[in-house]
Amino acid sequence: MYLLFVISAICFLMAFSSKITKLILPFVLREPAKLIKLRAQIEQARRELAKISMRENYLEYVHKERALVQLEKEMAAPRKSYNSRKLIYDYGIGYGLYAVLALGLIVISVFYRYQPVVVFGSNFNFEPFGKVLNFPTGVPNAVSTVFWIVVNNFVARTVVGYVK
Repeated sequence: MYLLFVISAICFLMAFSSKITKLILPFVLREPAKLIKLRAQIEQARRELAKISMRENYLEYVHKERALVQLEKEMAAPRKSYNSRKLIYDYGIGYGLYAVLALGLIVISVFYRYQPVVVFGSNFNFEPFGKVLNFPTGVPNAVSTVFWIVVNNFVARTVVGYVK
């Protein structure tokens, strides 16, 4: 009976692994202090530039605008480095979590393939689909581990499709 809940939990974790990764990523990878400092300087320069009238103080406006462009150029290299690291961590955590959970499901399906997840009483009749439901086990009126994994994966992926 515990397989019922364990398989369901693993399947839902696998389906939501990309969303879990997005929640974990800010705790694992933070923006560098240099990037935060440059972003604050750029915002300050933009505010100063917005205060200056281009018609009245053209030279000062051009000077501030060039300083802003220079700050944005300085920010390009650290931002590119941070974005590439973020991409590596994003895919690494996401696919790593997915791989560990998939390996867990494979182990469960191999070691528990002949053990039914749920056995219903004789008052239930699954006759047209009984052989598919209990394929490796052969126990009548039972749901096999492999079938339960397939059904849970389908349901979990369908639920993820509706959750945004």
